[in-house]
Amino acid sequence: MKRNAVRQTGTTARTRQSRDPIHQLEADLKHVGSDPVRFPRTSKLRAAGAPQQAKKIVEEATELAIEAMLQNKDAAVLEAADLLYNMIVLLEGMDIRFDDVTQELERRRTVFGIAAKQHKNGSSPTEPADA
Repeated sequence: MKRNAVRQTGTTARTRQSRDPIHQLEADLKHVGSDPVRFPRTSKLRAAGAPQQAKKIVEEATELAIEAMLQNKDAAVLEAADLLYNMIVLLEGMDIRFDDVTQELERRRTVFGIAAKQHKNGSSPTEPADA
């Protein structure tokens, strides 16, 4: 019973928010430059540019993969959040909105029936029989 109360509270709080966490992060990143003392790590990462941001993405993806192999769900959630954060910072620096990414996923689903990784030549992705 207590678990349901927590879920309801979380849902209520979520409905009060005007943005999902990804869009909220995009909005927050626009304000980081005006208050670098408050957000020193994010300010430093943004200033470092794409090469350092790309390194952070690889680092976080590796950490996520390790936690997945260890079957550590709680740690994997934390690493996935770190990966998404760093990806959004990189995309923001390239003036790419997350909506652009979701539009590409929607396009793939429409064309291929699933938003899977596309072959480099643009042909339909293939799924293994046991997937």
